[in-house]
Amino acid sequence: MKKINILLLIIGVLLLSGCSSFDLSNSKLGGAQSPMGEVGNECSVTVPFSGVQDAKVVVTDLEDGISTISYSVKITNPTLLEIVQSMSDVKIENGVATAKRQYRITENGYQSVYDEGDLTIVDYNSKVGDIYSLKRGNTTIEREVVSKSTKDDYAWGGFNIKTINVEEKGRNLPGVDKIEFISNHKWGMVGVKIYFEDGTSKIISIASGASN
Repeated sequence: MKKINILLLIIGVLLLSGCSSFDLSNSKLGGAQSPMGEVGNECSVTVPFSGVQDAKVVVTDLEDGISTISYSVKITNPTLLEIVQSMSDVKIENGVATAKRQYRITENGYQSVYDEGDLTIVDYNSKVGDIYSLKRGNTTIEREVVSKSTKDDYAWGGFNIKTINVEEKGRNLPGVDKIEFISNHKWGMVGVKIYFEDGTSKIISIASGASN
């Protein structure tokens, strides 16, 4: 979900050739439109928490390469409810949380699209150490590629796949230390791992109804 600006890349390589990472922030993600971002595509979500029901994720709009994804889930788990209530774009009515968010979903990856700019979630062509960041309000959200497997070593959907793992910090969610996005070049976003401040973690598994 990033503007891969050739000039920015060239400058980044020239200035930071001795570094293991460089910031690709505010770079529009290239690549052809992915079927995963087309209207009607649904994702199944497996949530490893009690007190969570009827999770639904579906693409409801696609305009100028930007997909709108609508989320809805019934939450009675108090820990999760506190986290969700802290998100400004989430509405909760009768215990059902809903939200709409915009993404650029191409065959190159996923990118969040905000009023403040674009912020990459994953670029399948990235390398470990690549950093994406965006200032929103009083906070800066930072995402960093922390691992990229070279063999099928992640169990998902009954078989093993290669993954790219991107850690996010800066959202200041209650009780949460960081979030890790887990993706695959063919199947897209396959999981989100939440690291809690008490040292525990949980993986939300995701399976799209489409693929690249």
